[in-house]
Amino acid sequence: MDAHDVAEQTEAYIRNHFAINPRDDRFGPRVELFAGGYVDSVGLAELLEFIQDQFGVVIPDEDLLSDDFATIEGIALIVCRLT
Repeated sequence: MDAHDVAEQTEAYIRNHFAINPRDDRFGPRVELFAGGYVDSVGLAELLEFIQDQFGVVIPDEDLLSDDFATIEGIALIVCRLT
């Protein structure tokens, strides 16, 4: 699985699970998920559970706190690096 596949699956999950309006032109793989208000602290726990279940990866604290984890694109890169 490559970063593009991981990003697509993660974006689809976030769009569906967090009910992102399909007409939201700002939302995409490079948007700041937390600063943009798309994912909150409860949503973070749900997102981490999705990543573990879907990709078999547990995100270490240092990656969780990194700037990369703020976007779908960055999350995909982290997941691929850890698999």
